[in-house]
Amino acid sequence: MRVLILGDRLADPKLRETLTLLLAQLDARRIQAAVAALRAERDELIDSALGSRRALSLGALRRLISLLRKLQIELLHIAERSAIWTGILAARYADVPVSVVCDQAPAPSELSSLARGLHRVRWRLIARAAQRILVPSELISRHLSALAGMSSEQIGVVYPVHPFRAVESVDRAAFGLAHGKNVALIAPPDYDAGYLQAVEVLERLRKRSLDVHLVVIGEGATFQALHKAVAGLSLPIRWFPDRAELPELLAACDAVLDCTTQEELPDGLVAAMLAGKPIVAPRQAGITEVLEPNISALIVTPADVSDMALQVNRVLQYAQLAERLGRSAHRRAAERFTPEAYGRAMTEFFETAIYSTR
Repeated sequence: MRVLILGDRLADPKLRETLTLLLAQLDARRIQAAVAALRAERDELIDSALGSRRALSLGALRRLISLLRKLQIELLHIAERSAIWTGILAARYADVPVSVVCDQAPAPSELSSLARGLHRVRWRLIARAAQRILVPSELISRHLSALAGMSSEQIGVVYPVHPFRAVESVDRAAFGLAHGKNVALIAPPDYDAGYLQAVEVLERLRKRSLDVHLVVIGEGATFQALHKAVAGLSLPIRWFPDRAELPELLAACDAVLDCTTQEELPDGLVAAMLAGKPIVAPRQAGITEVLEPNISALIVTPADVSDMALQVNRVLQYAQLAERLGRSAHRRAAERFTPEAYGRAMTEFFETAIYSTR
C-alpha cells in the first residue's frame, strides 16, 4: 500500500524527528511511504518539494494532484495543520482517501462559546473530508469527539514515542544520594501548583520516622517554585535541574511521585514507566488512560496529601508490591511508547484508513 505523507514547511525539529522515525519503523512489506512538502526544499527527509509560496495555492494543488496520480497513492496522510486544506482538495480531485493528524484538542469546557464554535466548524469540515483522524491519546480523542461529534471509529489513537534510554543500576553516591529511600519527583517545565504538595508528602513521611529523601528533577517554573517553597526548611531534598540525567536518577530512586493537576499524562511518568519504577500519581484522565490503578500504579485522589503519603509509604515498605507495580508499568509503556510499538500502530492506522474506502 502506498502512502504519501504531506507537510507544509516541515521545519519543526520534533515533527521531522517523528517522520524520520515513522519511515524507519513502518513495515515496508505492508506500507510504502514517501514525504512531500508544500513550502520546503527537497532534502534527506522530503522526497517531493511542491514549490509553493503559500500553504494554499493553485499551482501547489495541481502539482500535488499530479503527484498523487503518478505515484498511485492509496492514502494521503496530512501531518501538518497548515497543509490540511490543500491536501484535502487535492485528494478529492485525485479520488484518494485522507487521514489527518490532530496533535492537540482542548476540552470544550475550557473554550469560550466563540472559540468552541470555530473549533466545531473547522473539525466537522475536516471530519467530512477525511477517512481517519490521528490523535496521540484517548483524552484528545474524547475532546475531539465532543467538539466535532466524530465517531470513535473515525479517530485512531497512536501514542508518540518517548525518547528514554533505560539504565539498570547506578552508584547512588555518584549523585550524592542518601542510602535511605529516594523518591523521584519529575517537575514539568510549565508551572503546576500541584507539585508543591510533594513538600507536605515528604514532611508526613518524615514524621513517621522514615528515612525518605526527595529527588527533584527538572527545570522551569515548577522546579523554581518548589525550590522557593522549601527555602529555610530543613528537608532532605536533592535538586537536579538537568533532565539529561533522568535515566540515571530514576535508576537510583526507589519510587516516583507525581502531583499533577493537569489532565494530560506527564512525560516524566512515561519515563518512570519505561524505567520500571513504582508510581504514585493522582487520578487524572491522562494518567488513568495508561496506568491501571493497583496494577501498574497506586492512584490517589487529587490533592489528597494524606493518601499520597500513605501510598508512597506502602511502595517503600513492601518490596514485592513495588516490583509488581514497576514491572506492570514497564510492560504498559513498552506496548505504547517504544519505536516498535509506534511502527506497528501506524502501520495498522494506515491500513485501516485505506481499507475503510474499499
